[in-house]
Amino acid sequence: MHWPFAAEDFVRLRDTLAWVAERSPYYRRLFTAAGVRPGELHTYDDFRTRVARTQKADLAANQRAHPPFGEFLAVPREEIASLHTSPGPIYIPRLAEERGGRPVLVEAIAAMGVRPREVAHVTLSYHVMPGGLRLHRAFEEHGCLVINGGTGASRLQVQIAHDYGATVYAGTPSFLANLADTACEMGLRLPYRIGFSTAEALTPALRQRLQAALGIELFDHIGEAQIGPVAGECRAHDGMHLHARDLFCEFLDPESGAPVGPGGVGELVATQLGRRALPLVRYAPRDAYRLLPGACPCGSPAPRVAFVGQVGAIKKIKGVLVHPAQIHAVTSQFPELGRFQVVVEHPAGERYERATLRAGTVRPPADADALRRTLAERLKATVLIQMEVALVPEGDVPETAGPPAFAEALVKR
Repeated sequence: MHWPFAAEDFVRLRDTLAWVAERSPYYRRLFTAAGVRPGELHTYDDFRTRVARTQKADLAANQRAHPPFGEFLAVPREEIASLHTSPGPIYIPRLAEERGGRPVLVEAIAAMGVRPREVAHVTLSYHVMPGGLRLHRAFEEHGCLVINGGTGASRLQVQIAHDYGATVYAGTPSFLANLADTACEMGLRLPYRIGFSTAEALTPALRQRLQAALGIELFDHIGEAQIGPVAGECRAHDGMHLHARDLFCEFLDPESGAPVGPGGVGELVATQLGRRALPLVRYAPRDAYRLLPGACPCGSPAPRVAFVGQVGAIKKIKGVLVHPAQIHAVTSQFPELGRFQVVVEHPAGERYERATLRAGTVRPPADADALRRTLAERLKATVLIQMEVALVPEGDVPETAGPPAFAEALVKR
């Protein structure tokens, strides 16, 4: 997958749209109402401007109205080979030929340096949701021996990982931290050397803590329940490579809808390519990514992205799209800091907005001036704008500004 797209990507897209229009009642009705004939879409702009997006709420509502799969279903029921469920619940039937993103997951596993016959410990949920099973099968396909750990039962999982000599961890970073603490209490050493971190944000502070405690090399990965794997880190650890081989991915400005280029922040809009039991066209999970400029030192030509956050929480400050999670990734590196709030003002008579980070302190810093300077420098490097920094007691920052919702973390006055 390329961005901007390659010519062959658009050919596959148009072929897929023709198949979907013929097979899916939902999209046949959508295309007819908009006067869209897939064969007449000659340019990407034709596709982007004429084909409406599909929101998760559209899919969920249609399935509730026409249970269980809705009018999106594009194949007869007898062709369905497996059933998956994602939060909502949303029901996802699959054809036998649909491999749930496993080919790109196998490539990502190999890129991390995982060797066949290593023991991989998968700790994502195997209960209803497909994440654990998807990763489990990918590690098996790579040739690993796989422990189906799932979630919970920390002491038992530590014992099993220790006894089997698991060298690869796959799951959330917070559960890995839990296992590390539990292993310490039990007087056991976890033998992990590589970690496939997913389903949660891997903050710089948490990465540093886990790597120091376990001697593990962590690789950040991201996916989405309906469309599968999206991107993952290589050994350069400089952004995540887009590895969505069977997705036509667009990255669009959340405000204008125009395509963004390197350095820009864009909302992911994805179309599944090829035959699918339940195809999704221009599916928008409301996730935003920053497209990283330049080539990766690893030599892979795949575009690199950094996850920014949910589109609804993003605000434009000084012309730059900013998500509170980006700021939280910086403030969480400092143990003196807790909640924060960014106040954006546009003083009368001044051309530009002024942004001030009100960083809540949970304990007095040893050197307040040094903390303010360092924090401002790291913020500039991360969110690409200059902010003034004010240290205030955490009690002065609204609780609603805190994670995970960050409801009042960015305030414009």
